Amino acid sequence: MKSPKVDFIATIPGVDETMPIVRASSLRPNWMKKSAQDLKEGGSITKQHRHGQEMYDNPAIQKFNPEEIRHTSKCPALQLWHNTGWIIRLHQDVKIEVLDDGNFRWTTPSQSMGQPLISSHQEQSMYPFFENWPKDTLKRLIKFNLPWVARIPKGYKLLQLHPFWLDDFRFTTCSGILDPQLGHAAVGTIPMFWHSTSGETIVKAGTPLAQFILIPKDEPNYSNIDKDNDPNYVKEKNMTQLLLTQSFNRNYNKMKEFWKKYGW
Repeated sequence: MKSPKVDFIATIPGVDETMPIVRASSLRPNWMKKSAQDLKEGGSITKQHRHGQEMYDNPAIQKFNPEEIRHTSKCPALQLWHNTGWIIRLHQDVKIEVLDDGNFRWTTPSQSMGQPLISSHQEQSMYPFFENWPKDTLKRLIKFNLPWVARIPKGYKLLQLHPFWLDDFRFTTCSGILDPQLGHAAVGTIPMFWHSTSGETIVKAGTPLAQFILIPKDEPNYSNIDKDNDPNYVKEKNMTQLLLTQSFNRNYNKMKEFWKKYGW
C-alpha cells in the first residue's frame, strides 16, 4: 500500500533550503541529550547512589525496585512523539516587545518578504470568552505568518500542535485541524498564547513553532466496555504486566513485536 504524502510548499523561494520543514525525529532537544547522557553516566534513576548523591532518605520504602533500570531517556511514549510528524521552524530572528498598553511591536534583521511575519487576533476574538486565561499572558493571540502552505492527501487531515516537550515556555502554540477540502492548508499561519505582558525577547531562527501530524479524515468507531464484559481484558492485562516485568532492563522493541504478532 502506497504511503500518503504531504507536500509542504514554500511561498518564499529558498526557504525550503535555508529552513525546511523537517521530520520531528531529526530535531533532538538539548534536554533529551542531557537525559541520554545521564542514563549513560548515572544509570537507572532507581539507584540509591547517583552522581555521588543519596537518592532516597529511606531506601527500604522507595517506590521502585533498585535493580530495575528506569530512566526518562527510556520512556517509549517520549520516543514515539519524537518520531511522529513534522516540525515547522522560524526562518529568521524576530524581536518581540510587549508594550505597557497591552499591544506589542516586532522587528526582524531585514525586511520580511511577503505578508508581515507577525500579526495578531484582536483581544475581543478570544480573551472575553475564556474563564481561565493563562496568567501573565497577552490578551490577544500573536500570530506568526511563516512562508509555507501544504497540500494534504485525500482521506487525511493535518493536526497542528505545540511542539511536544519543547523546552521553551515563552509561548504555547494553539492546536488546530487543517482540512484538505479547503484548498492549500495554511500551515505557516500559527497562532499562539504569548506568555508575557512586558519586556522584549528575541525568538531565534530555527525555533520550532508547531508540530504537524497526518491523521485519517474519517472518525474511527469506538466503544465503552466494562472490563467485566470484556472477555480479553484480564488476559491482556496479565500479559502486559508479564512483559513489563520480564527483565530488569525493559526491552520495549521486543514488547512491540509481541503485540504486533498478537494483532494490535
